[in-house]
Amino acid sequence: MDTRTLVLGDWSPVVRDGIDLLRLTLLGGALGYALAGDPGAATTLAALGALTLLARLVQLPRLYDLSFTAAMVLQGWGEVLGLYDRFVRFDDLVHVTLPMLTAPVLYIALARLDVVPDPKDETHGRHYAGIAVVTFALGATLGALWEVVEWRSDAWFGTSLSIDNDDTVGDLVRDCLGSLLGAGLLVVWARWGWGSVRRIPGVNTHEEVDA
Repeated sequence: MDTRTLVLGDWSPVVRDGIDLLRLTLLGGALGYALAGDPGAATTLAALGALTLLARLVQLPRLYDLSFTAAMVLQGWGEVLGLYDRFVRFDDLVHVTLPMLTAPVLYIALARLDVVPDPKDETHGRHYAGIAVVTFALGATLGALWEVVEWRSDAWFGTSLSIDNDDTVGDLVRDCLGSLLGAGLLVVWARWGWGSVRRIPGVNTHEEVDA
């Protein structure tokens, strides 16, 4: 196996690259927790693992496939291993990294549906600004919706996800920061004309640019 194949993948039709190994940590963990009699942890990891399989199916660009999968791994294992409780700043880390890594993926998904311009399309300054605004809005909205989930979960199921108003506002600020970073990264991606590039299984020397 040469260096290019080792880094970029296409090892085999089943396990293509290191990103697939990350997916397997979620799916394998789900199976392990199910066998150990912990349905809550198994369900969490299985659900997030399923999302990463969906990302694999739609052939995201390698960088964004990795970003999305890493975000799901961070969220899933952080939850089942109790990292939110063990490390005070873990929640802060997640609220920055998840919007940063997932907001650009949401934009690319909308581009695939022709809802927004594809990053690969020839564009100008105001279009880059539009990409940034939409990506930021997607990430911030995702963060806000999660805060609503925490609020209702505490009321309906007796959880303690939302500590107080300062905690909620702080989470939203970090969500916005992560979304801003993600928007900036996607603009850089678009500026170089890489677009929503799809990898072609079994071929490392060429990538189809028409999503």
